[in-house]
Amino acid sequence: MRSTSTNTSTHTPITLLIICILITLIALIGVSGCVDSRNDTTIETAGPDDTTAYPQTINESTYIMTQDGVPLRYVIHDGGTRAATNGQGGPPIVFVLGYGMTLDEWPGLMISHLATSHTVILYNHRGVSGIKNPDVPFTIRQGAIDLHDVILQLAGENEECRAGTVDNCTGPLVDIVGYSMGGMIALEYGIMYPETVNRLILLNTDCGGAERIPAEEWVMEWMSQTLKTPEENLERAGSVLLTESFRTTHPDPLTWFVDYGEVADPVAVQEQFKAFRSWEGVYEELPRIRSRTLLITGEQDIVIPPENAVKIADQIPNATLIIRKGQAHGMIFVEPVEIATIIEDFLEEQPLYQGN
Repeated sequence: MRSTSTNTSTHTPITLLIICILITLIALIGVSGCVDSRNDTTIETAGPDDTTAYPQTINESTYIMTQDGVPLRYVIHDGGTRAATNGQGGPPIVFVLGYGMTLDEWPGLMISHLATSHTVILYNHRGVSGIKNPDVPFTIRQGAIDLHDVILQLAGENEECRAGTVDNCTGPLVDIVGYSMGGMIALEYGIMYPETVNRLILLNTDCGGAERIPAEEWVMEWMSQTLKTPEENLERAGSVLLTESFRTTHPDPLTWFVDYGEVADPVAVQEQFKAFRSWEGVYEELPRIRSRTLLITGEQDIVIPPENAVKIADQIPNATLIIRKGQAHGMIFVEPVEIATIIEDFLEEQPLYQGN
């Protein structure tokens, strides 16, 4: 394991409105936004209850279908002129969302930086857009299975795989970036489908189970409270995701987060909360991961303490650990370009041994 500590820089100015609920218990893992600018694609359902019915029509350029018939909204950013002209772009990068997030909430500066030289695939977890299969609940393992569907259909190398009509597709090679709960899903995926993972990037995550180092009790308590106003919810999000020094130098809460859009369905958010809390984890299986792995965490992360990243990095062969000084769980929102640059440099490194 290689370990590095790095300094932070100040955040770019940001807009407003991801207030509403940085939704419900953003507590333990990730962040959620709040302005509803849903994609204007219409999804017609088979019954009156949109949270359980299956869609009859779907815009295939905007949604893929899981094996059990749940639509997952996606966006592909492909500004990869460099990749197309000189082959330096590498495999597609698939981003896996944290708890309560929608794909609109990935920091735009981070995504656009990487998309100049790579194809970047963003997608929503099942149920986030309000349509689910009541017989298949969201779990961390199910999240990994859904991720496999996304990769086969959006990065697949033949029509049968992309259409999801072949059961034994090994899938194309991709790089995976998982944030918080998304990092847990990425770990499960790396163990379940190792042949499809080129490089693995884990941001502010843990390995689950008994080996997880939990947040302090006051964080759990603070996040379990029901608050009455958007201002209170934003203040709570800031106190959990951002450092005190950052909030002091950026006193206007409306400048803390910039990117927003679709709002995660509250039922899906509750399922996610139960999923990562009950996850049995993969600590004993981590040595099986052979993909080059990068872990980035914040020195002051109180949601998922940085010791979790140390544990993971010690277990995965050929892992690199970077601890960002002065950063907390929301580091991707505070320094999106810096994080994107670290990821890009890691993806462009030559492997230390033959293989990934």
